[in-house]
Amino acid sequence: MIADAGGWRSIAVQVGLGAAAQRRINAALLLARWFDARVTGVSASENAAGIEADPSSSLRWRSSTDAGSIDRVTLRQRLRVQCDAAGVRCGDVAPDAGQTSAALVLASHAADLLVVTQPVASPPGGPLTIDDLEVVLRLAARPVLILPAAKSEPLSTRNVLIAWDGSGACARAVADALPLLRRAGQVQVVQLISLGAARTGLTDRWPPLRDWLRRQGVAAESRTITLETRPGRQLRCLAELLEPTLVVMGAYGRETWRAPWIGRTTRFMLETSSVPLLVSH
Repeated sequence: MIADAGGWRSIAVQVGLGAAAQRRINAALLLARWFDARVTGVSASENAAGIEADPSSSLRWRSSTDAGSIDRVTLRQRLRVQCDAAGVRCGDVAPDAGQTSAALVLASHAADLLVVTQPVASPPGGPLTIDDLEVVLRLAARPVLILPAAKSEPLSTRNVLIAWDGSGACARAVADALPLLRRAGQVQVVQLISLGAARTGLTDRWPPLRDWLRRQGVAAESRTITLETRPGRQLRCLAELLEPTLVVMGAYGRETWRAPWIGRTTRFMLETSSVPLLVSH
Protein backbone atom coordinates (compact mmCIF):
# COMPACT_ATOMS: atom_id res chain seq x y z
CA MET A 1 0.00 0.00 0.00
CA ILE A 2 1.31 3.45 -0.95
CA ALA A 3 2.04 5.64 2.06
CA ASP A 4 0.29 8.99 2.44
CA ALA A 5 2.88 11.77 2.23
CA GLY A 6 0.66 14.14 4.21
CA GLY A 7 -0.08 11.92 7.17
CA TRP A 8 1.29 11.14 10.58
CA ARG A 9 4.92 10.11 11.06
CA SER A 10 4.87 8.75 14.62
CA ILE A 11 2.20 6.60 16.30
CA ALA A 12 2.31 5.95 20.06
CA VAL A 13 0.32 2.94 21.24
CA GLN A 14 -0.40 1.60 24.71
CA VAL A 15 1.07 -1.90 24.74
CA GLY A 16 0.34 -4.84 26.99
CA LEU A 17 -0.98 -8.38 26.93
CA GLY A 18 -4.44 -9.58 25.98
CA ALA A 19 -6.92 -9.06 23.15
CA ALA A 20 -7.48 -5.34 23.71
CA ALA A 21 -3.74 -4.63 23.62
CA GLN A 22 -3.40 -6.63 20.41
CA ARG A 23 -6.23 -4.65 18.79
CA ARG A 24 -4.43 -1.43 19.69
CA ILE A 25 -1.20 -2.69 18.18
CA ASN A 26 -3.00 -3.88 15.04
CA ALA A 27 -4.55 -0.43 14.60
CA ALA A 28 -1.19 1.28 15.12
CA LEU A 29 0.49 -1.01 12.60
CA LEU A 30 -2.24 -0.34 10.03
CA LEU A 31 -1.88 3.42 10.49
CA ALA A 32 1.89 3.10 10.24
CA ARG A 33 1.56 1.31 6.91
CA TRP A 34 -0.85 3.93 5.62
CA PHE A 35 1.37 6.87 6.55
CA ASP A 36 4.87 5.35 6.60
CA ALA A 37 4.99 6.06 10.31
CA ARG A 38 7.08 4.77 13.18
CA VAL A 39 5.34 2.92 16.03
CA THR A 40 6.36 3.54 19.64
CA GLY A 41 5.00 1.57 22.57
CA VAL A 42 3.87 2.86 25.96
CA SER A 43 3.89 0.42 28.86
CA ALA A 44 0.95 1.38 31.08
CA SER A 45 -0.43 -1.55 33.03
CA GLU A 46 -3.89 -1.77 34.56
CA ASN A 47 -2.59 -1.55 38.13
CA ALA A 48 -0.54 1.57 37.52
CA ALA A 49 -1.31 4.90 39.06
CA GLY A 50 -1.71 8.16 37.23
CA ILE A 51 -2.02 11.89 37.63
CA GLU A 52 -5.04 13.91 38.61
CA ALA A 53 -5.99 17.52 38.17
CA ASP A 54 -6.79 19.43 41.33
CA PRO A 55 -9.15 22.45 41.40
CA SER A 56 -6.33 24.89 40.78
CA SER A 57 -5.41 23.09 37.52
CA SER A 58 -2.08 21.90 38.89
CA LEU A 59 -1.25 18.22 38.87
CA ARG A 60 -0.80 15.83 41.73
CA TRP A 61 0.51 12.31 41.45
CA ARG A 62 -1.54 9.35 42.57
CA SER A 63 0.90 7.10 44.35
CA SER A 64 0.48 3.34 44.28
CA THR A 65 2.58 0.30 43.63
CA ASP A 66 2.42 -1.56 40.37
CA ALA A 67 2.93 -5.12 41.48
CA GLY A 68 1.52 -6.56 38.28
CA SER A 69 3.56 -4.62 35.75
CA ILE A 70 4.65 -6.53 32.69
CA ASP A 71 8.32 -6.90 31.83
CA ARG A 72 9.17 -3.97 29.56
CA VAL A 73 11.80 -6.01 27.71
CA THR A 74 9.18 -8.61 26.82
CA LEU A 75 6.78 -5.95 25.57
CA ARG A 76 9.55 -4.33 23.51
CA GLN A 77 10.45 -7.66 21.91
CA ARG A 78 6.81 -8.48 21.13
CA LEU A 79 6.25 -5.07 19.55
CA ARG A 80 9.43 -5.29 17.49
CA VAL A 81 8.53 -8.73 16.14
CA GLN A 82 5.12 -7.49 15.04
CA CYS A 83 6.54 -4.30 13.52
CA ASP A 84 9.12 -6.31 11.58
CA ALA A 85 6.43 -8.68 10.31
CA ALA A 86 4.33 -5.72 9.15
CA GLY A 87 7.27 -3.92 7.56
CA VAL A 88 6.90 -0.99 9.97
CA ARG A 89 9.62 0.99 11.73
CA CYS A 90 9.65 0.31 15.47
CA GLY A 91 10.61 2.60 18.33
CA ASP A 92 11.21 1.78 21.97
CA VAL A 93 8.64 0.95 24.65
CA ALA A 94 8.49 3.77 27.20
CA PRO A 95 8.12 2.60 30.82
CA ASP A 96 5.06 3.65 32.80
CA ALA A 97 7.07 4.28 35.99
CA GLY A 98 3.93 3.43 37.94
CA GLN A 99 1.82 6.23 36.45
CA THR A 100 -0.50 5.28 33.58
CA SER A 101 -1.81 8.68 32.52
CA ALA A 102 1.60 10.34 32.91
CA ALA A 103 3.25 7.74 30.66
CA LEU A 104 0.60 8.20 27.98
CA VAL A 105 0.75 11.99 28.12
CA LEU A 106 4.55 12.07 27.87
CA ALA A 107 4.55 9.55 25.00
CA SER A 108 1.94 11.57 23.12
CA HIS A 109 4.15 14.66 23.23
CA ALA A 110 6.71 12.80 21.11
CA ALA A 111 4.15 11.38 18.65
CA ASP A 112 1.53 12.56 16.18
CA LEU A 113 -1.23 10.27 17.46
CA LEU A 114 -1.90 8.21 20.59
CA VAL A 115 -3.83 4.90 20.40
CA VAL A 116 -5.65 3.62 23.50
CA THR A 117 -8.69 1.48 24.36
CA GLN A 118 -12.03 2.69 25.67
CA PRO A 119 -12.19 2.64 29.48
CA VAL A 120 -14.08 -0.29 30.97
CA ALA A 121 -16.34 0.84 33.80
CA SER A 122 -17.31 -2.55 35.21
CA PRO A 123 -14.93 -4.57 37.43
CA PRO A 124 -12.19 -5.57 37.07
CA GLY A 125 -11.79 -2.62 34.76
CA GLY A 126 -9.17 -2.12 32.11
CA PRO A 127 -5.70 -0.68 31.71
CA LEU A 128 -7.14 2.83 31.35
CA THR A 129 -9.83 4.37 33.57
CA ILE A 130 -12.10 7.23 32.57
CA ASP A 131 -10.18 9.44 35.02
CA ASP A 132 -6.90 8.49 33.32
CA LEU A 133 -8.40 9.22 29.90
CA GLU A 134 -9.65 12.60 31.12
CA VAL A 135 -6.10 13.56 32.10
CA VAL A 136 -4.72 12.26 28.80
CA LEU A 137 -7.23 14.23 26.72
CA ARG A 138 -6.55 17.35 28.73
CA LEU A 139 -2.75 17.24 28.61
CA ALA A 140 -1.75 15.19 25.57
CA ALA A 141 -1.88 18.08 23.06
CA ARG A 142 -2.28 15.40 20.38
CA PRO A 143 -5.29 13.59 18.91
CA VAL A 144 -6.23 10.36 20.69
CA LEU A 145 -7.66 7.36 18.86
CA ILE A 146 -9.89 5.45 21.28
CA LEU A 147 -10.80 1.92 20.20
CA PRO A 148 -13.98 0.23 21.47
CA ALA A 149 -13.41 -2.20 24.31
CA ALA A 150 -15.68 -4.89 22.89
CA LYS A 151 -15.42 -4.87 19.10
CA SER A 152 -12.52 -6.38 17.19
CA GLU A 153 -13.09 -5.16 13.60
CA PRO A 154 -10.00 -3.67 11.89
CA LEU A 155 -9.74 0.11 11.82
CA SER A 156 -11.44 1.48 8.71
CA THR A 157 -12.03 4.87 7.06
CA ARG A 158 -14.87 3.60 4.87
CA ASN A 159 -17.43 5.90 6.51
CA VAL A 160 -16.25 8.71 8.81
CA LEU A 161 -18.73 10.75 10.87
CA ILE A 162 -17.80 14.21 12.16
CA ALA A 163 -19.77 15.36 15.21
CA TRP A 164 -19.81 19.12 14.57
CA ASP A 165 -20.99 21.90 16.87
CA GLY A 166 -18.77 24.74 15.68
CA SER A 167 -16.61 24.72 18.82
CA GLY A 168 -12.86 25.10 18.93
CA ALA A 169 -12.43 21.53 20.17
CA CYS A 170 -14.42 20.21 17.20
CA ALA A 171 -12.45 22.33 14.75
CA ARG A 172 -9.20 21.04 16.24
CA ALA A 173 -10.41 17.44 16.02
CA VAL A 174 -11.33 17.83 12.35
CA ALA A 175 -7.93 19.34 11.56
CA ASP A 176 -6.17 16.58 13.50
CA ALA A 177 -8.19 13.95 11.62
CA LEU A 178 -7.27 15.23 8.15
CA PRO A 179 -4.91 12.32 7.35
CA LEU A 180 -7.82 9.91 7.88
CA LEU A 181 -10.45 12.16 6.28
CA ARG A 182 -8.41 12.29 3.08
CA ARG A 183 -8.47 8.50 2.97
CA ALA A 184 -12.17 8.20 3.77
CA GLY A 185 -14.61 6.62 1.37
CA GLN A 186 -17.41 8.79 2.80
CA VAL A 187 -17.42 11.72 5.23
CA GLN A 188 -20.64 12.73 6.98
CA VAL A 189 -20.91 15.86 9.12
CA VAL A 190 -23.68 15.77 11.73
CA GLN A 191 -24.76 18.99 13.43
CA LEU A 192 -26.76 18.59 16.63
CA ILE A 193 -28.90 21.69 17.14
CA SER A 194 -30.85 22.59 20.28
CA LEU A 195 -34.54 23.44 20.02
CA GLY A 196 -33.76 27.04 20.96
CA ALA A 197 -31.22 27.40 18.17
CA ALA A 198 -33.60 25.76 15.71
CA ARG A 199 -36.34 28.27 16.60
CA THR A 200 -34.03 31.26 16.16
CA GLY A 201 -32.46 29.93 12.98
CA LEU A 202 -28.94 29.88 14.45
CA THR A 203 -28.09 26.58 12.80
CA ASP A 204 -25.91 27.43 9.82
CA ARG A 205 -22.50 26.24 11.07
CA TRP A 206 -21.88 23.97 8.10
CA PRO A 207 -20.80 26.18 5.11
CA PRO A 208 -17.47 27.36 6.62
CA LEU A 209 -16.48 23.78 7.50
CA ARG A 210 -17.61 22.50 4.10
CA ASP A 211 -15.50 25.10 2.31
CA TRP A 212 -12.47 24.39 4.50
CA LEU A 213 -12.75 20.64 3.93
CA ARG A 214 -12.97 21.21 0.17
CA ARG A 215 -9.75 23.22 0.26
CA GLN A 216 -8.15 20.24 2.05
CA GLY A 217 -9.35 17.82 -0.64
CA VAL A 218 -12.16 16.30 1.44
CA ALA A 219 -15.72 16.02 0.10
CA ALA A 220 -18.35 15.75 2.82
CA GLU A 221 -22.10 15.55 3.26
CA SER A 222 -23.96 17.32 6.05
CA ARG A 223 -27.15 16.79 7.99
CA THR A 224 -28.61 18.90 10.76
CA ILE A 225 -30.43 17.15 13.60
CA THR A 226 -32.60 18.93 16.16
CA LEU A 227 -31.95 17.51 19.60
CA GLU A 228 -34.77 15.45 21.06
CA THR A 229 -32.78 13.97 23.94
CA ARG A 230 -29.35 14.46 25.52
CA PRO A 231 -26.67 15.15 22.88
CA GLY A 232 -24.59 12.09 23.78
CA ARG A 233 -27.51 9.70 23.51
CA GLN A 234 -28.70 11.22 20.23
CA LEU A 235 -25.19 11.15 18.79
CA ARG A 236 -24.82 7.50 19.72
CA CYS A 237 -28.21 6.70 18.12
CA LEU A 238 -27.11 8.51 14.96
CA ALA A 239 -23.85 6.57 14.97
CA GLU A 240 -25.82 3.34 15.09
CA LEU A 241 -28.15 4.55 12.30
CA LEU A 242 -25.48 5.93 9.96
CA GLU A 243 -23.06 3.04 10.65
CA PRO A 244 -19.78 4.99 10.65
CA THR A 245 -16.50 3.17 10.98
CA LEU A 246 -14.95 6.15 12.81
CA VAL A 247 -16.32 9.17 14.69
CA VAL A 248 -14.34 12.43 14.89
CA MET A 249 -15.29 14.68 17.81
CA GLY A 250 -13.98 17.35 20.14
CA ALA A 251 -13.61 16.74 23.87
CA TYR A 252 -15.48 19.39 25.81
CA GLY A 253 -14.55 20.15 29.39
CA ARG A 254 -14.43 22.99 31.87
CA GLU A 255 -12.56 23.94 35.00
CA THR A 256 -14.71 23.26 38.05
CA TRP A 257 -14.33 21.78 41.52
CA ARG A 258 -17.97 20.65 41.67
CA ALA A 259 -18.17 18.43 38.58
CA PRO A 260 -15.92 16.21 36.40
CA TRP A 261 -13.78 18.07 33.90
CA ILE A 262 -15.13 16.12 30.92
CA GLY A 263 -18.59 17.21 29.82
CA ARG A 264 -21.50 14.78 29.96
CA THR A 265 -21.73 14.31 26.18
CA THR A 266 -18.01 13.64 25.83
CA ARG A 267 -17.96 11.25 28.79
CA PHE A 268 -21.01 9.37 27.51
CA MET A 269 -19.41 8.82 24.10
CA LEU A 270 -16.06 7.83 25.61
CA GLU A 271 -17.71 5.21 27.80
CA THR A 272 -20.35 3.82 25.42
CA SER A 273 -19.27 4.28 21.79
CA SER A 274 -19.25 1.06 19.80
CA VAL A 275 -17.04 2.55 17.06
CA PRO A 276 -13.54 4.06 17.23
CA LEU A 277 -13.34 7.71 18.25
CA LEU A 278 -10.71 10.22 17.18
CA VAL A 279 -10.84 12.89 19.88
CA SER A 280 -9.02 16.18 20.39
CA HIS A 281 -9.28 18.82 23.11
